[in-house]
Amino acid sequence: MDCTTVNPDAGGTLSAATCFPDHDGIVGGAYVVDIGVDDNEFTAIAPDDDSGATMKNIIGTQNDANITLTLTNNGTKPHGFQVACVSVCDVYSSLPAGCPASACFPSDSTIAPIQPGASATVMFITPTPDGLIYPFFSNGPGDSAVSGLSNGQWSLM
Repeated sequence: MDCTTVNPDAGGTLSAATCFPDHDGIVGGAYVVDIGVDDNEFTAIAPDDDSGATMKNIIGTQNDANITLTLTNNGTKPHGFQVACVSVCDVYSSLPAGCPASACFPSDSTIAPIQPGASATVMFITPTPDGLIYPFFSNGPGDSAVSGLSNGQWSLM
């Protein structure tokens, strides 16, 4: 069955493992992700790297992983964090009936806008479909107009 023909009403009736076989044979793990945000961009500390290296707008973890994410607002106005849903069709082109054609991070991965100087921490499990790039952005007022606050990428390996 072509992914584009999946009936959206059928989504979610099969297990995620049945719908989305793992691409790299590695699933899970625990990651601590620290993200700074200012009025122009996100900066993430590499979760797999003890060197403290930073990456602009890119986060990479495994699928079905336990995440502890801390957002620190280094800007002058409120900023938040949210991951958008994506289509799975490019990576999983042939889905069995009963599989969703899109994947989303859980709602508890979202951080409502926080005030300048504040930090917020959330814990969640990443989605099962891997090999996908999930866009993330600040959900603060007016932040969608700022390129560096609306073009982040969370890669699930």
